[in-house]
Amino acid sequence: MIDPELLPFVSRVQAAWRAFPDLSTRPFVFQRQAAEQVRSAWTQGGPAMAARKTLTIGEGDHPIRARLMIAHYTPDPPPVLVYLHGGGFTTFSIDTHDRIMREYAARAGIAVLGIDYALSPEAKFPVALDQVGATLGWLAANGADHGLDTGRIAIGGDSAGANLALAACLRLRDRGEGRRIAAALFAYGFFDDDFSTDSHRLHGGDDKMLTSVELAAFIDNYLGGTPHRDDPLALPARAELHELPPSFHIIAECDPLADSDRAVAARMAAAGNEVRCELYRGAVHSFLEAVSISSLADRAFAESAAWLAERLGVGGSPG
Repeated sequence: MIDPELLPFVSRVQAAWRAFPDLSTRPFVFQRQAAEQVRSAWTQGGPAMAARKTLTIGEGDHPIRARLMIAHYTPDPPPVLVYLHGGGFTTFSIDTHDRIMREYAARAGIAVLGIDYALSPEAKFPVALDQVGATLGWLAANGADHGLDTGRIAIGGDSAGANLALAACLRLRDRGEGRRIAAALFAYGFFDDDFSTDSHRLHGGDDKMLTSVELAAFIDNYLGGTPHRDDPLALPARAELHELPPSFHIIAECDPLADSDRAVAARMAAAGNEVRCELYRGAVHSFLEAVSISSLADRAFAESAAWLAERLGVGGSPG
């Protein structure tokens, strides 16, 4: 069922993980270093940036490392996508997702601001979500100083990052500030802890790209020992999904999260939101990272970037 062009991506990633046996028993610092190595090959190549800055947002116990990228100089300040990387709330970074962010910057003709939010289990919910909120506040106050149009802001992410992006939209809505976000992008979102769905049964086994066992461990890292297991901001599939920004949903067919993603998109549409939901046949979780070899990933980028450019009022995507 997996798209043939994605089979080398799956096999190479799985082989890279096998170089780290018994990884789940190792300290989280080691697990994160291994994750960076496993994904490093897939960050190479892709669009060059006209501007690239490393920033620090906030102070105190949890300062946020951020990366701002602009692919094209324009006479007017560009809109900005705040991008939140995946990794089960536990691993990955703006380095593992550097190419994904560059692809969106170039293809949509926008700026992209990625952040290294605090990871679990050291920093459990809601620390990362609070940092996303702090980033949006910093952007509103300081974005113009960095040449950004703070009146045109989108938010997005993949997997756990999509969870945080949707939760941030929900929190802003509940505070009466939902109009601050013009568009939302969700790629193979990790929105729920229901591991009994057909997509988990078909695509979450031990031999798969992402397993249901791994996902359960990620949820425990994020929420274990906290009173937030039922908090809709922790698991947005449980939330009321009305009055949210226009959204684009990238759903990978061969992903244990596919059924949950479809259900969330359908509920958002039924609640009256503007929703575009695209199912990519034969795609696996994380398939956007394989854009260097996959025409399916290239199409997903092209379609979602064109949608972002339209929603953010970019006069034609230069990508």
